[in-house]
Amino acid sequence: MGKRLTAATLLLLLAISCGTTRKMHRIRQQSLSASLNLSQGEQEEERRSIRMGKRDTLTVKDEEGNELIIMKAVRDEQTGEMVAADVIDAAVITARFRNIAERLGQIDIRFDIRVPSAMQDSKWQLRLYPHLYMLSDSLELPGVIVTGADYRRDQLRGYRQYERYLSSIITDSTRFVDWRNLGIWIERNLAHKPVFGTQEQEALLHYTRKMLKRYHRRKWDERGKAFAQYVRSPLLEGVRLDTVLRDGSGDLVYEYTQTIRTRPRLKKVDVVLSGAIFQEDKRLYTMPRTAPVSFYVSSLSDLSEDTRRFVTKVIERRASSHTSCRLAFRPGKADIDLRLEDNLYQMNAIRSQFLDVERSGRFEMDSVVVRAWASPEGTQEGNRSLSQRRAAAVADHFRRFIRHYRDSAAHSAFYVNVQENGAETVESPSARKQPDIRFFWRGEGENWALLDGLVRSDTLLSPAAKEAYGSLSGLPVHERKLALRKAAFYPHLRKDLYPRLRVVTFDLHFSRKGMVKDTVHTTEPDTLYSRAVQYLRERDYPAALELLRPYKDYNTALAYLAMDYNASARQILEGLERTPRVNYLLALLHARRQDEAAAVQCFLDACRQDRSLLFRGNLDPEIHILIERYGLNSNPL
Repeated sequence: MGKRLTAATLLLLLAISCGTTRKMHRIRQQSLSASLNLSQGEQEEERRSIRMGKRDTLTVKDEEGNELIIMKAVRDEQTGEMVAADVIDAAVITARFRNIAERLGQIDIRFDIRVPSAMQDSKWQLRLYPHLYMLSDSLELPGVIVTGADYRRDQLRGYRQYERYLSSIITDSTRFVDWRNLGIWIERNLAHKPVFGTQEQEALLHYTRKMLKRYHRRKWDERGKAFAQYVRSPLLEGVRLDTVLRDGSGDLVYEYTQTIRTRPRLKKVDVVLSGAIFQEDKRLYTMPRTAPVSFYVSSLSDLSEDTRRFVTKVIERRASSHTSCRLAFRPGKADIDLRLEDNLYQMNAIRSQFLDVERSGRFEMDSVVVRAWASPEGTQEGNRSLSQRRAAAVADHFRRFIRHYRDSAAHSAFYVNVQENGAETVESPSARKQPDIRFFWRGEGENWALLDGLVRSDTLLSPAAKEAYGSLSGLPVHERKLALRKAAFYPHLRKDLYPRLRVVTFDLHFSRKGMVKDTVHTTEPDTLYSRAVQYLRERDYPAALELLRPYKDYNTALAYLAMDYNASARQILEGLERTPRVNYLLALLHARRQDEAAAVQCFLDACRQDRSLLFRGNLDPEIHILIERYGLNSNPL
């Protein structure tokens, strides 16, 4: 009996194997492949939206103001009149392209993957991968896996065998110890010893089953090899779908949806499907790549207008700049010592300011005002006199510096003059003699205002010390100085804050060369607006709107619509001249507000002005639904 059962089982397996082989032969012979099509579900949703209109007829006006009735109608070939027609579902058409609309910088593509029943088998696994192509880039999307029931059963059997392998590994180190013999040794040798020491550790190592421990360590180290041995076809990760097929009696259809961030100049997205059939993780068949399904991307940014804006720029003849430095002077001295502290660095920074004006070629320096302050050591009158001498020394230093620079650069200098009309001309040094720079200096005395600020921001002074300092601010200067010298925080003031009070400031006054009038008005392109329109075309709507918001024009309204800020867009559009594109955007806006009568009226007005917008309407879902619902393609404009 057993032999008969074994023979019957063998015959059944041979029959199944022969059937699978014949099926694979047909697949190869016919070059079968899974198919890729536009989403039938999406097309049905669109037809359902068209059917679910709230009105049967609409009343609109023509160019002369006469009322017209718009309805879902067709033209009677004999009478020429428009006759109402029922909405009939279109037959399923295997199209290879679709128009999709970009919204908020994203597009949603939907397509169907159909696996024919001839490619399905219980022992097979189909691995299907959509490939997305846009501009010069390609992207492999997460795969769709169709797994036969027997294939999945073998997969899970391998995982169970691997789990049994893992559970057989001993990881608890205490299980490798021969506790019985170790206990006897302890009883004989260490029964009365209170501390577990080196001798006991050696005994523990001696009674450890080393071979058993090495055996299980080796099993743990080889778990990767064991996984590959038992699990010949691992479960795939990072896939969109992994379904188990119980029977292959019919075609399997999976609707794939993917959201993509758009890019500048993206007009078209192609999707191609590749795949293969596997048995026990061995590739049996590589199916040919499908023909591409194309998605043509329409964007509101395509409706942007290349409007050139200009701004009036006022060029002032006179200009000025303010800068300061902290110079170190020896006590009671006004001489500039470049070797003292960081004086050389500070003076070089000021020299760079002077040279920037001299080398610009567009400006000539008229005057420089030098102010100097002192710290409050000594008498008030003495400090005022000292600050005046320091200011005079600094002014004299830079007067000599400028004279020396001009003498050395006289043969290589040039000047750019601004004429009364805003034009610029270049002159050589011989054509124009540079006027001398007037230097003025002032000694401002003790810098109490700066000291007050430094004390307020000082992190080393305690709140109590700051409060004590503030209580002295109302005293006469000589009394305030005496009180500060007695304060506990005075050493910190004198060492760390007083040197920062010896500040020298420079006010540079200069004018544009060749200008006589105080101001010249010139008109220049508004680069800010141009940048905003560029952002709009690149579909960076937040950046575009940030710049366009103050202009409140057509492109601003377009940016609002792209961001779905419909109320703000409407406020601008209703105040603009009704150009074709303004009417089109109003149609889009009213369609979003579900005001179909106003939307159809604005759309027809736009198409009468510019017939190309009739074709554009099919690219925007809000307008396309109205076109189909009311037959606007067939109604006269």
